[in-house]
Amino acid sequence: MSNHVYKILGTILMIVSGLIFTLERCIANISNSLIVAGFASDGTVPDLKLVEYPKFTDNLFVVLFLIFGILIFAYGLIRKR
Repeated sequence: MSNHVYKILGTILMIVSGLIFTLERCIANISNSLIVAGFASDGTVPDLKLVEYPKFTDNLFVVLFLIFGILIFAYGLIRKR
């Protein structure tokens, strides 16, 4: 494979890592909103803490895709043709 392919593959892996992390945060926010809406429909005020967003290291795929993406991209930059 050429250097260009490694750079593209590394970039795609880094973007996928960011997308997965963003989707996790969106789902956490939607989940918390559904819980609050359920309490509000009953007329009670929930005593819930704010949204507990997932940490960066909670999902192994996010970390692995980012690390592999950086390594493959760097390999594409360093590799001599």
